[in-house]
Amino acid sequence: MSSTGYDLPHDFYQQLTLKYNEAITNGHIKFNGESKEEELIHNENIDVVLTLLHSLQFRPEQGTKETNPFAKPEPELTIIDNYGNNNEFRIIFNKFPVIANHFMIVTQKFKSQLTPLSLSELKATYKTLTALKVSASEDDWFAFYNSGPQSGASQPHKHIQFMTLPHQKGFKVFAESLADTSESFIPNAKRDPLQNPNLPFAHYVVKLPNVIDDLDDLALYFGSLIQSTLNTLRQNDSHDISYNFVMTTKYMLMVPRSNGKYKDKLGINSCGIIGLILCKDDELLQLVKNDGPLAILEAIGYPNTHGQSSDEYNY
Repeated sequence: MSSTGYDLPHDFYQQLTLKYNEAITNGHIKFNGESKEEELIHNENIDVVLTLLHSLQFRPEQGTKETNPFAKPEPELTIIDNYGNNNEFRIIFNKFPVIANHFMIVTQKFKSQLTPLSLSELKATYKTLTALKVSASEDDWFAFYNSGPQSGASQPHKHIQFMTLPHQKGFKVFAESLADTSESFIPNAKRDPLQNPNLPFAHYVVKLPNVIDDLDDLALYFGSLIQSTLNTLRQNDSHDISYNFVMTTKYMLMVPRSNGKYKDKLGINSCGIIGLILCKDDELLQLVKNDGPLAILEAIGYPNTHGQSSDEYNY
């Protein structure tokens, strides 16, 4: 498939599904959806879907630049080989997906996963989400970016992932609930990003307008979240910059990270941050049930900063 600029082909979702099914049939994608078990845990301030997925055992925990699967992705996993204004991206499947049709935007040339998202990367992400909203309207898509050594990122080559939320009655991402309480605005020195004071970990949310007339504004929304995250990391004497970023057509969320694993056992990335906690075996599943999702998210993040004013120096 090919594309012009950030516009995707009108049949992108149909081609995505067709190619995914072919890759599954021919063994190029490693996923056993039948082994998946899900349980909804509803708390007052956060909903969690706890998933046991044995096929996660085959996913590498940490890749290297030398064994980079994104440098020359398999043709069977490549959906669009050239994407973006300057053909700077590819769209490919995740070889070890969490759900069906799990795909990624990756940079053509190696760029570090430690770097923040650029304006072109934000535009590509937003345009992909808006295209999916039209062509796959029965699903609720989100994009996520794991950045830094404590974020749960498994590959150093820059990649933004796309998945759908589970069709669980009663499940709603806490960030969307928080965004629903506000009008859209770009945070600044006088108005901080949204934060729920009843959650124990720092998290920063901005609500996006229904239509973004100037896509350059995406950098302002994202930049405000980065600034709040960097303030939190600095105030807690963090030795690295790690955070999880989640984006939909409705909101952006960023969560600074202090630890990539809970009790050195359970890896948490952006999916876990929004309440999609994935366990590859029964031991981890029991760990989550015993300790509770909120305790886990508190332990791998930083204390909530709601009510702490941002002066112009800090901001």
